[in-house]
Parts: sequence; C-alpha cells; structure tokens
Amino acid sequence: MNLQSAEKKLPSIGDYYSATQLRADRWSALRETAESLRIHGIEGRRGKALLTTAEALFDALEPIEIYWAFPGAQSFEHLRRLLDQRNIDDLSYSVRRVARALTSGAYRRRSIPIGGDEADNEDYEDESALAPEDRALGRPYFEVLIVDSVNEHQERFLRNNLHRARRAEDPFIYEPVIVPSLEDALMGILFNHNVQAVIVRPGLVLKSHNELPILKQFLNLIGDEEDVDALQPSDYGPEACRLIAKVRPELDAYLITDRSAEDIAGMDLGRCRRVFYNQEDFLELHLNILRGVNRRYKTPFFTALKEYSRQPTGVFHAMPISRGKSISRSHWIQDMGAFYGPNIFL
Repeated sequence: MNLQSAEKKLPSIGDYYSATQLRADRWSALRETAESLRIHGIEGRRGKALLTTAEALFDALEPIEIYWAFPGAQSFEHLRRLLDQRNIDDLSYSVRRVARALTSGAYRRRSIPIGGDEADNEDYEDESALAPEDRALGRPYFEVLIVDSVNEHQERFLRNNLHRARRAEDPFIYEPVIVPSLEDALMGILFNHNVQAVIVRPGLVLKSHNELPILKQFLNLIGDEEDVDALQPSDYGPEACRLIAKVRPELDAYLITDRSAEDIAGMDLGRCRRVFYNQEDFLELHLNILRGVNRRYKTPFFTALKEYSRQPTGVFHAMPISRGKSISRSHWIQDMGAFYGPNIFL
C-alpha cells in the first residue's frame, strides 16, 4: 500500500457538498488512525499501512486548513512534525483534543492547548456537560478573514495587534484567518461559515498556491464573466471587495489601501464598509468589525422584550402582569411552569 493508493481511497473535496463536513470527516478519520497507531504500534504491515493512511489524511487536510482559525497553521504543522518524528503518543493525544474541540465547539469559548504537556482539564472540553444557559450567555464567536501576503513575523504582528485591541466589554470575540491571495479569500468565505468580516490589505496577490480542482470549479461559478487575470496588482484589493460581495453579500469588507482617495472613489467596492487610507489603526479597525457584526446581530423586538421583562411590577392574579407568580407559587400547576419555562410568563 503506497501513499497514492491511500489518497485514492479518501473522498475528494469535490464529492462533498459542504467543505465543513469534509473537514470534520477527515479529522475524525485522523483521530481514529492516530489512536490505532498508538494501540498497535508502527511496526509490521499494519503499522506501515496506518502510517501511510495518516500521511494521506494530513496531505488531504493541508490545502483546506488555512481557511480556518482553529487549530491554525502552526498547530497543524506541529501535528505533522509529531507524525514525522513518530511521536505517536503525543500525536494521538493532540489529534484527539483537536477533533473533540471541533465537534463540541469548545474552541469558540476558550483557548485549546494542543501539546500534551500543557496543563488543561480535558474533561472541560466536553461542552455538552455545560448547561444550555451557560453556553447561551457566552460571547458569540466568529472569524475575520485577512487577505495579505505576509511572512511569519508580519502575521504574528497582525494577530498580536488585533488581540491587543480586545476589551472585556466587547460583545463578540473573534480570531483572524490570514490568507495570501484573492483566490484564497474567495475560497475562505465559501468554505468557512465562521467568517463574518473580511479585511483586504494592499499586499495580497492574485493566485492561490493550492492546486485543487474544486478551486477552479468554484471560481468559474462566481467569476464566469470576470477577467481577473487581466487585473493590475493595484486593483486586486478593490476587486477582492467586489467579488466578496458577489459571493457572500452579507459580509462586511474593510479595505486598507495606499492609493489616493480620488483613485478609489469611483470604483465598485461591493459592501466595503470603510476604506483606511495609508494607515493601520488596529483599534479603529477592531471597533468597526464589532460594529458591523452587531448591526446584523441586533434583534430589536427580542431586545425590547428582554428589557420589558426586567421592569418591576406588583403581584396580581392576572397572569399578564403577575410575572407568573400565580403559577410558580401554585401547589397544583407548577409542572406547567416547569414545562414552559419562566420567560414565557414574564
């Protein structure tokens, strides 16, 4: 059994309607393979076959992992090195942790340590053990796609500055996903439903390094009338904003450019909420991202209902103004209150 035959047995991304489901299936398969390696070892015919399968799964995940914030490119490379070094115990532990966090959504609420030597209460990763009220009261999580061709140092600079802009009173929490090209940006917003805002910076390039057949299929669907290959590099940013609005019109885009306001003024920028000219104000960018997401998150009727329910009132027998006390204090129909919940009678 060689690597090519192992890869042929894996479903292609083109066989899936949802890239998210494809990703979940491959992480689940990798978790099972790593656990089998830990139990049976790497020697013998079975061990070699499992190693080949694990390598094929890593190769299959690598092109699409850049479009998600968790576990992130560095953590993914760390897991790959564990396999290359045949450190199977740590690999099995770390892959199990990643797969569990992806399934439960724990990465949305807290940082998930990947290394086996990092202290963490693994049982806490089971979010199903939390009460629904505890999960509902947490801050909503989303991801911000940053389009810029940067090196490792520049990427760390971007992440650190966006993290520093966070405040305890922020209504949401987000993590950045950094991709280098316009094509990657389009694939990122198509694949990753967690992306709720896009930052387009002046350093982006046009073409993706990923050679996936599905890339051309998606790009042909959204750009059959677009001649992006004829674009000048200075037009990549505005064109990215326009195509993002064409693919996912609900997203807010923010363009950072070194061009003059006169050059940008007459261009079609799609749903670009704001243009930053020759500046990198991370706090202002952070506040604009939160404001844009909050604009779509607002629920005027539900908010008014919650505010009304907090108003004090006297105790009357009539249920509409008694806050349900005639039910909650009844010796006979408390089961009805337990069934419907307290909020319906407030």
